[in-house]
Amino acid sequence: MNYQIKFHPLVARDLDSIANAIIDYAGAVVAARKLAEIEAAIGALQNTPHKGSTRDEIAPGLRAIPAGRKAVIAFVVDDVAREILIYAITYGGADWIARTGARGR
Repeated sequence: MNYQIKFHPLVARDLDSIANAIIDYAGAVVAARKLAEIEAAIGALQNTPHKGSTRDEIAPGLRAIPAGRKAVIAFVVDDVAREILIYAITYGGADWIARTGARGR
């Protein structure tokens, strides 16, 4: 049941911000480890796309899963196209709901 992972164009900015914030307080090694945890959680969605909490009250079809200890990944599954669109990735209590909504969900 492999699904293709796609990213909202601003997700790269999310990851850069997360990396920079972690580097500032814990160093590059910890930042690399946390980003690897986030990437692993995203990769796991290819085989288990319907995991996580559904958040239809925020937007139809929206799901959210934790990644590592402090990250949240917000995404939508398209079963017809067999795609997962990652809308936002936040870290450390950032408002993933607002960020996702601002991106068109």
